[in-house]
Amino acid sequence: MEVPTPRLGALRSSGHLCFPYESDAEKSATLVEFIREGLARHERCLFIGTPADQESLLASLTPVGGERALERGSLVLATQGETYLRTGRFDVEDALSLMEGLVDRALADGFGGLRATGEASGPVSDELWPLVTRYEALLNERLGRRPFLALCRFHAGQVRPERFQDVLRTHPHALVRGDICCNPFYERAEVALSDDSRARLDWQLHQLRAYNRARKRLELRPRDRFLSVLADEIADPLFALKREVHALGATQGEMPAPERLEAAHRHLRRLTAAVEQMRSVARLADPAARAPGEGDAPGEAQVDDPAPVTSPKR
Repeated sequence: MEVPTPRLGALRSSGHLCFPYESDAEKSATLVEFIREGLARHERCLFIGTPADQESLLASLTPVGGERALERGSLVLATQGETYLRTGRFDVEDALSLMEGLVDRALADGFGGLRATGEASGPVSDELWPLVTRYEALLNERLGRRPFLALCRFHAGQVRPERFQDVLRTHPHALVRGDICCNPFYERAEVALSDDSRARLDWQLHQLRAYNRARKRLELRPRDRFLSVLADEIADPLFALKREVHALGATQGEMPAPERLEAAHRHLRRLTAAVEQMRSVARLADPAARAPGEGDAPGEAQVDDPAPVTSPKR
């Protein structure tokens, strides 16, 4: 099976992704790229796994200075027992507090943030799984706006379908075969952790509308950029033409045919108005087409991708 090439350069400093890998080779390649990118951005990288997983990862990181990063504290290796199970059992509140504390410590140590990746070291019991789901859902609420990037990995072929659905419900993004995908199946914590079918339906309809708006914006961008380029292409010859018509009128003096000059000026005014309209449309829809120094109105949001939008809580 061909190993997908991970494309993680577009990841932001904050996020929560599930990573359903299909082979150990895919997992290894993605982890190396995930940590390499974090080290390049001067973020502290936390890897949670078994001692054997840690040893394998460190060997894979040799080309990008894994040992040196470990000595500097840029790379931190930990086990489940040292993190999620440090109290002897999995406690949701303790796990959330731990991650918050690790982010604070990374910032205090001069790093730009924390990126972490973890995976269950063994089968998760039916009694424990609801706690895992609760932790994943609340992680978005507690750390969603902080410099914290989490990559939750699991073998896609070893997770039951109903649990896979829980994973999708609690992760705003997914890393699937090398691609970062916005997840339309993501649900807010209060929806994901409840049995309220009405609230879930309302959220799903909200997601449909949000994705439809994002899709329309993406469809309009090429048109608006074309309008901007077209307006720029027309503007220079139009200015030259206006100059020549004015010069022609000045040389005629008392000569006849002023109606022809007026007709020429009228057509020029129409062309000028058309150019300005094209520019206005492009500026309104595409920030990249704005003139230098022309910014958004206060409070106006810019959307970079069709990511799930969290609506205000009711």
